[in-house]
Amino acid sequence: SSSEGGGGMIPIAICDDEPLHRERLVRSVQNHLNGKHAEMRVFASPAALLQEISAHGYTPDVVIVDIQMGEMSGIDLAKRINEALPQCAVIFATSYLGFATEVYETEHAYFILKSEFDQRIGAALQKALTRKPLPILHYPVSQGFRNTPCSQVLCMERILRRTKLTLLGGAEEWTPLTPAELLEADSAQQFIRCHQSYWVNFHQIETMENDCFWLPGGLRIPISRTYRSATREQFFSCLHT
Repeated sequence: SSSEGGGGMIPIAICDDEPLHRERLVRSVQNHLNGKHAEMRVFASPAALLQEISAHGYTPDVVIVDIQMGEMSGIDLAKRINEALPQCAVIFATSYLGFATEVYETEHAYFILKSEFDQRIGAALQKALTRKPLPILHYPVSQGFRNTPCSQVLCMERILRRTKLTLLGGAEEWTPLTPAELLEADSAQQFIRCHQSYWVNFHQIETMENDCFWLPGGLRIPISRTYRSATREQFFSCLHT
């Protein structure tokens, strides 16, 4: 995950459109890191934070958002963050308990009243940072960056100088990264290379035949002779994990 780079600095984003509240949140987080080191960035609007994520590949581990903001509510922002960064934990800070029920439409959410922020932020951060991360593929596309859970990827195919990712539901994405660059250690476990050009997601395999895998939607991926014995070995070892 992104927190492992930069000497163990945890990237934390704070988004609140009121400057005084922003400063209070920053101070409170700094006081409750329990010896961890955070790289904190503050954003005065949801748009600024979303722009940084989509255009510059910013991947915070934790985002602390105010629920009531002028241009976009913190809940809508959290939904957008869930889509763009599925592994990111969202901590809501609000002055009003009336929002509590809507928060549960979003994932990885923690809910703290601003008046109790100091008492509760330590426990929420601890919980947010010790969640088991989803294996995520992070890659550039023509319009910025994408973060896609491995579970959504059926297979990858290297075509000339680009990699095509076929996603659940049939959508496709293209990136210049090679499959080897896409598959860092934790996510590589579930992808099986079965051909010079093809990698398949073990969890999406419906059937293995001698010379192909069948994936959802009737997708047939060839297993080449060169990779056949290694493919079978990896397939059966995945079954046991």
